[in-house]
Amino acid sequence: MSDGPTPLQRQKPPQGFWVIWSTVAIDQIVFAMVLPVLPFVARTYGASAFQVTALVSVFALAQFVLSPFIGALSDRVGRKPVLVVSLFGSALGSMVLGIGGALWVLFLGRAIDGMSGTALVSAQTAITDMVEPRQRARYLGLMGSAFAVGFIVGPGLSGLLSLVDQRLPFFIAAALAAGNAVVAIFRLPETRPSTAREHLVGPPGGEDRNPLGPLRHARAVTPAAWFYIGVLAVGLLAFAAVEGGTFTLLADDRFSLDQSQVAFVYVGIGVVLALVQVKLVGPVNARFRTRVAVTGALGVNALGFTIIAMARSVPVLLLGAACNAVGQGLLRPTCTAAVSNAVPDRSRGAAIGTQTSAQGLVRIVGPLQAGALYGGVGPSAPFAAGAAIAVATAGVAFTAGRRFDDAVAHPPPPDAPSTDGSSTDGSVMQNGTDGRRSAPQSPPRGQSSAG
Repeated sequence: MSDGPTPLQRQKPPQGFWVIWSTVAIDQIVFAMVLPVLPFVARTYGASAFQVTALVSVFALAQFVLSPFIGALSDRVGRKPVLVVSLFGSALGSMVLGIGGALWVLFLGRAIDGMSGTALVSAQTAITDMVEPRQRARYLGLMGSAFAVGFIVGPGLSGLLSLVDQRLPFFIAAALAAGNAVVAIFRLPETRPSTAREHLVGPPGGEDRNPLGPLRHARAVTPAAWFYIGVLAVGLLAFAAVEGGTFTLLADDRFSLDQSQVAFVYVGIGVVLALVQVKLVGPVNARFRTRVAVTGALGVNALGFTIIAMARSVPVLLLGAACNAVGQGLLRPTCTAAVSNAVPDRSRGAAIGTQTSAQGLVRIVGPLQAGALYGGVGPSAPFAAGAAIAVATAGVAFTAGRRFDDAVAHPPPPDAPSTDGSSTDGSVMQNGTDGRRSAPQSPPRGQSSAG
């Protein structure tokens, strides 16, 4: 258990934080407007449960390919330009979804949206630029509340607009994304100073000239960071039953909820997410070790999946969804803060990009397995599987996470050398038994990292 709140935890957010927060909130509104509508629109083209979830996987595939590159690119060129381009791409993807006309067009729109869905990588990295290591869980939790606001406003707006026309939410989402990008050009601060961009992981030439060169930074992530990247990824595999579209299918098939009603269920999920990430994440991380907070989050997730699998009435379904929102609202920012604290500052963007890429890989496989279980076994199967995965992951997090307690609680110094083992003068770091880097054999130097 860590010490109680410090005076730092009572300070006002750093300058520019709320500008970044509002940019992310609008981006998440756009993202969340699509979720309740897409399965219903896909079914108008005869899509099966597997094809509906494949629309989520296509989005994730694009993110998986690009996220490490985007994270490392933001280390080099700055957070702002990368974020602005991502927002414009999201506008294009939403427009294609609105035009539609065939199932393959929906897949194209989701692919474009996924390629542009890396805005959160730049935003998370920008926040970790602005605050001290001990404050990252708190401010990433507050940033997570922007995600929650998106899940309140986005589905609510989508539900209202779908009463007018089923595809109208896509066009409004495109307009919001484009407007958000224009505003970001003028208001968004650059949190990555030019001097920091000159001291990057990897050499200034050669491999870095290759557009795929930043992918190599995945090898430089510390064991402690990899552990929490893995825990979050498996936690998201369990959550794929909700995120991947099968929750919407269940609400339609078992409870006969229409498009607008499902949208307002997502509003309720967003309210719970907002409360958890604003009121719960900071205090829990201040009081408990990371592995304890993560274990608790996964336990609540497991309870939520079990309730949903057994639900035979709408109130019970909503209770299960609320439990899932509590668990995910605590799990994501806690793991992201742990990854950020476990690697050096100079490679933080690459580490968060790698984390997002790992999540993307899970979101490729997760929705597909959820869709296959839904269509092949039954509507309850994806949620029962999610409960089992969450319980198993909680056990691993609590027991195996013990060896990384110190690595997460005591971040490497900001001037530490790169995590791939090479110091600025070419000396090689040796791995410590606790998952952190020990001092180099010759000559003596510090250590590093981020996430």
